[in-house]
Amino acid sequence: MRIYDSILDLIGNTPLVRLRTGTSDQGPLLLAKLEFFNPTGAVKDRMALHIIRKALEEGRIKPGDTVVDNTSGNTGAAMAMVCQLMGLKAVITTPTKTSKEKVDLIKSYGAEVIVTPETTHDDPKGCYMTARRLARENGWFDLDQYDNQENVRAHYLSTGPEIYADTDGRITHLVAGIGTGGTFSGAARYLREQNPKIKTVAVDPEGSIFAEYIRSGKVIEEQPYKIEGIGSDVITKALHADLADEVITVTDQDAFDRARRITREEGISIGGSSGAVAWAMEQVAKNADSDAIIVGIFADAGIKYLSKLFNDEWMKENGFLQKPDR
Repeated sequence: MRIYDSILDLIGNTPLVRLRTGTSDQGPLLLAKLEFFNPTGAVKDRMALHIIRKALEEGRIKPGDTVVDNTSGNTGAAMAMVCQLMGLKAVITTPTKTSKEKVDLIKSYGAEVIVTPETTHDDPKGCYMTARRLARENGWFDLDQYDNQENVRAHYLSTGPEIYADTDGRITHLVAGIGTGGTFSGAARYLREQNPKIKTVAVDPEGSIFAEYIRSGKVIEEQPYKIEGIGSDVITKALHADLADEVITVTDQDAFDRARRITREEGISIGGSSGAVAWAMEQVAKNADSDAIIVGIFADAGIKYLSKLFNDEWMKENGFLQKPDR
């Protein structure tokens, strides 16, 4: 009989599943690491647990204290769940862009959610600056996922080792989206240390500033995009750009098309950021050897986007069903 003491014990050790959409039996092996098997349905559980547990162990917070951070949704749910189980309070700031499903999920764990305007990173009214202000004014613990190096460390200690072990060290390419950069940077660093020949590919939405920064070191102005969870209008300290061998830019259209197609053809329900990763994996496969093993990190599940990319009316209103649904 196998019984877990807490839901927190189920964070990590997510499965790898073969993808067949857009591939052939003779081509490279495409494997998706399904992070929606984590308790709140997203990769952010790993980081939230690691940072909060470490802060408690070091005495920087204690039960009854409040933890705050900004989020596009998944970090908020992870924070709220971990805080609830560890006797902490959670306050989450998130922009209006965040799907209703994710906001409701955060609230279901008992956290306070403050919805802010969709605005620039340094606007005092936006989610990022609001979280920093609340932490400063109230003396709350600031998770600070954008710049906290423990975000990177969480994936160095868990995500990277799992991928290496589950592929018997045969992985040739890592493909991951960059939101804060923590997932990509932590996993990439670990995998490179095991085998410097492993190629690391970052995925960024068209309109975000990360891709150009990785390619040239230049910081450009962000343009609007609809994908949630990846991309940014500011360079984060959790992104270690030197760890990216390549960066692939993906449009909203391609990301959403691919997410819907994989959900219908493979039965793997994924969000838009995972659709972007899947599309990028296919681009990598076109130039890879037939024996390559390409692992992509699928950050969350499609159930969090039923009112958006899986809603035909929303897709039509935003111009994404002009092409035949695939």
